[in-house]
Amino acid sequence: MKNINELSERMDSNDEIIDNLIKKSTELEKRILKTEEINIPDYSAALETIIAELARIKPGNLQEQQLNLLNAISGKLDNLPKSVNRQFRFLLFPETNQGQYYKIVFGRLIPWGMGFMIATYIFITGYRALEIYRYNQDVKKSEHYARAWHYLQQSAKKKTLSAMDDAYDKTADE
Repeated sequence: MKNINELSERMDSNDEIIDNLIKKSTELEKRILKTEEINIPDYSAALETIIAELARIKPGNLQEQQLNLLNAISGKLDNLPKSVNRQFRFLLFPETNQGQYYKIVFGRLIPWGMGFMIATYIFITGYRALEIYRYNQDVKKSEHYARAWHYLQQSAKKKTLSAMDDAYDKTADE
């Protein structure tokens, strides 16, 4: 029983604290609203002329004059300067037509982009493989010529050796 009474007293004190906080916050909100400056243009002169025109209206032609007055008022309100809000935004995802956007991006652009990247990779890899194959063929050919040259040097006679030396000297890089 003692614990329940203590808990109820604590809850009552908490309720009082919460009520006080709510009252203070509403008072602060009222103060803030009172101190905010609201820039409303002064149309009192225009409204006085409208009131004067309404006083001069005759009861017989009332509807037509009211219509003209309302048209004049709406014309003046339309001629008032309007505020322009310029926004510069970079949107990664659209605000409207999201389904259509995702259908285009994930259904067409990404698969085609991946296909293009894979095709480019295959092309580059194939081109390099052809270069390596040609290089290996040239190396095999030059090794074959070197082996043939050495064979001729080992088994040739003196006249052939001098002709080989002359050919070697003439074709040597300078």
